[in-house]
Amino acid sequence: MRICLVRPTFGSRFQVTPPLSLGYLSSALKKAGYSDVTLMDGSLDLLTPEQAASRLRDMGGAEVVGIQVYTGSHLWARDFAAILKREFPKTTVVVGGPHVTSLKSHAMDFIGADYGVIGEGEIPAVALMAYLEGKTQDPAKVPGLFYRKDGRWTHAEEQYGFIKDANTIPFPDWELLQPEKYFEFMEGATMPLRGKRPAPILTSRGCPYLCTFCSSGLTNKRIMRYRNPRNIVDEIKFLKEKYGVNEIFFSDDNLTMDIKRAEEIFDLLINEGVNVHWRAPNGIRLDRLTPALVEKMARSGGYYVGVGVETGNEEVMKQIKKRVDLNIVRSVINLLHKHKIMVSGFFMCGLRGETAAQVEDSVRFALSVPFDRIQVSNYIPYPGSEDFSVIFQEDKPEIYAQNVAKFQESEYVPHFQEMSLDEIIAIQKGFIRRFYLRPRVILGFFLNLKFSQIVAIWRHPFIQRWFSRKQKWF
Repeated sequence: MRICLVRPTFGSRFQVTPPLSLGYLSSALKKAGYSDVTLMDGSLDLLTPEQAASRLRDMGGAEVVGIQVYTGSHLWARDFAAILKREFPKTTVVVGGPHVTSLKSHAMDFIGADYGVIGEGEIPAVALMAYLEGKTQDPAKVPGLFYRKDGRWTHAEEQYGFIKDANTIPFPDWELLQPEKYFEFMEGATMPLRGKRPAPILTSRGCPYLCTFCSSGLTNKRIMRYRNPRNIVDEIKFLKEKYGVNEIFFSDDNLTMDIKRAEEIFDLLINEGVNVHWRAPNGIRLDRLTPALVEKMARSGGYYVGVGVETGNEEVMKQIKKRVDLNIVRSVINLLHKHKIMVSGFFMCGLRGETAAQVEDSVRFALSVPFDRIQVSNYIPYPGSEDFSVIFQEDKPEIYAQNVAKFQESEYVPHFQEMSLDEIIAIQKGFIRRFYLRPRVILGFFLNLKFSQIVAIWRHPFIQRWFSRKQKWF
């Protein structure tokens, strides 16, 4: 059975990394005997739906096309699925990813696929292939499958695809992913890479926290599952030996959640002389760091981490359930600096119920703490989050359905706070200017500046938005 896995484009190549989730799907399929798996990365190649369909035609088509759908790429997925239905009527179209897991029937009706996968895809993908081949007869037995029955979308008996033991999963299919294609696009905008051949790696799945703006808990059930340190370091060595990788992006939501395990990972990197640089761009918890751990982070090649703060206002911090103690931020950053690890603080503007005065508290906080860099995002209510359920009125099914339909079609977001989107983005821009246009930050930026960073800055979606007259949520 010929299977094509597809990642839509987001319209920019800024920090495009190999799609690990599709690499994991391919490994699971090949392990089960489905060896004819190809990858089409619309993000890497900036493909329109029409170009993707043309490329699929040149590849000889596929019996099954699996599309990874994030919120923001759902319009692309819908248009591509429509072309597939028209030009490849015998092809089975399957969609999965956070957007589908969060919105279920609303997403399926919008995109127009044959099947949806809810949750993690490895187990459902293999079981679905067996069903499509006629080896099994009942779609309800395919874990995580969302399918039509009597004209309505329905869940399989096991509603979510879920990997209980992260150590049972093979490495991503790196031969399919071809990491060398991504090296030139992974440069950071504000902090240059120390290695020129980077690759991402995922050492755990899950997040136990309850942040109201985040949807990850819906997919991972807020259950942490950890890969064994030996397995992780073996993958890093494999990437270094086969592809010359010399920098690792740890893509976990919680790399240091289990402090003992994190120390074991870094001990192996140190003791075995793996000699790679690494960064943690997705952020780590400030309250999951100790002096001993930070020392090992630095000795093992760590030089740059993100830390999620989101707000400098205590009341907002409680509202979003982030549970970050603002009183420890300065001391932990000083600890990281002691070991020459640079820190980027993550903040958001326009959180649900947040006022302009409370955002100003965040600005003052960011200016008072010795962050090396910051990332400031305009708040977006993502499907699957607690905030989305409240803002879109999930407790009122008819209103919710109408709101979600408009959201998917035109980025409609119901009014939920005093500030407009234009006001939020204006505040966001001011936040960034006030932080970066200071002598210490400017000097640090230009002392490290590389030409590859200039290219990365120009590719950054926020730069395009900065000069746009019409502001959009995504």
